[in-house]
Amino acid sequence: MLVLGLDLETTGLKPESDEIIEVGAVVWDTDRMAPVKIYSELVQAQTEVPQEITRITGITNQDLQNWGVSPQEALLNLEALAQRCEYIVAHNGLEFDKLFIDRYLEQIPDIQLDLPWIDTMTDLPYPEDLKTRKLSYVAAEHGFLNPFAHRSLFDVLTMMKVFSSYPLADVIEFAKSPMVRVVAQVSFAEKDKAKNLGFRWDPNRREWFYGLREAQMKRAEFPFPVTCEAL
Repeated sequence: MLVLGLDLETTGLKPESDEIIEVGAVVWDTDRMAPVKIYSELVQAQTEVPQEITRITGITNQDLQNWGVSPQEALLNLEALAQRCEYIVAHNGLEFDKLFIDRYLEQIPDIQLDLPWIDTMTDLPYPEDLKTRKLSYVAAEHGFLNPFAHRSLFDVLTMMKVFSSYPLADVIEFAKSPMVRVVAQVSFAEKDKAKNLGFRWDPNRREWFYGLREAQMKRAEFPFPVTCEAL
């Protein structure tokens, strides 16, 4: 089976307003557990790259001017790769990458990326004592390091190496389970408990939340009360 590993670098964390500045994609052969096609591209943005993003990624405004392609060209290339694959695989893809892609596709309706998604943050049967699901930490727990974290291609290859550590049939079955939004019932004084477990702050709803598969929620344990709702 071929799957498309995908990672984006962006100007910020808001899919509704921030921009894609780099795309990394790998067509991955799950039988050989190896990449068969690699794609990496800087993407032009209409706004300046914030200094904090340059600090994290190393990507500068000059890089985008010199090497960036249009978002349409980048998405067309992704579409061509996706047509040969059965799934898109991304780390935190359902909460991040897919939201950016969907917004861009609304502006370019002729491009289709309608494959089902596997999210390696939620869909892999990680050990229950895994402290965090940040990609660099997960990689280290699996015995290797990402030499260029926060560059799309290297993040994708790191993710796919982790992905290949688990039985594919189990991952696909797990990914079919519906997503639920888990909300931590914690006070301000207890917020670090939620944050340390990977919960994120939603400033609009003013709550700490985490996205999980329903199948995963059945065996999850939290050191504080939680509520759940379907996504």
